[in-house]
Amino acid sequence: MHSFLSSSLTALTVIFSVCLTSSAQEDPRADGLLVRVSEQMQQYETFHARYSSKMVDVQSDFEMDQSGEVWIQGDRYHLELGDYVIVCDGRTVWTYEPEMGECYIDDAETIAEDGVDPAKMFTIWEHGFKKVWKGPVEVEGSSLSRIDLHPTSAEEKSFHTIQCFIDEKALQVVQLIVKGREGTDVVYKIEDFEGNGAVPEGSFTFDKARFPGTTLIDNRL
Repeated sequence: MHSFLSSSLTALTVIFSVCLTSSAQEDPRADGLLVRVSEQMQQYETFHARYSSKMVDVQSDFEMDQSGEVWIQGDRYHLELGDYVIVCDGRTVWTYEPEMGECYIDDAETIAEDGVDPAKMFTIWEHGFKKVWKGPVEVEGSSLSRIDLHPTSAEEKSFHTIQCFIDEKALQVVQLIVKGREGTDVVYKIEDFEGNGAVPEGSFTFDKARFPGTTLIDNRL
């Protein structure tokens, strides 16, 4: 996948070699809480969220802060992260990279296999993860519950752990930390969340007219 998404989306897109300590045990509390969050999310036909992301490359001592916004409806999404725009109609993903003036076209299934599927960012644990209860934690003055997610097919992923921080009262994910295999971590903080909010018209198709001079590069087989 493209350099930006492989490091920053891995996002919302990075994911997992599993190496649990002997003290880390699966706990029915993890499954119980995540089931309740999933049930809460099922009440919404659409999601809209504003978030901030911080990418940290520990090997090169590099950091990047960005803000983003995402609209989700079913398996379709429209994600904006800085100047980058990622659009999915459920079958095809368009990734616009402003620096190169290019838009990459990929199969949605391929993109989802490479990293974190943005359409599933609020229910990512439902398939393909082992859940480990880590207990209550305080994050910036808020009391949250942390559950670590480890992919069951770790060798196929570019990250090894997703730390999921949940507000139990609101039954919402408020922070995700994706721990990359190659020493790159990405922190996503949900600044604002709205369920059943309006989705701007045309959100799930890529409108080339918005980006004059863009070169389309089709990576589909």
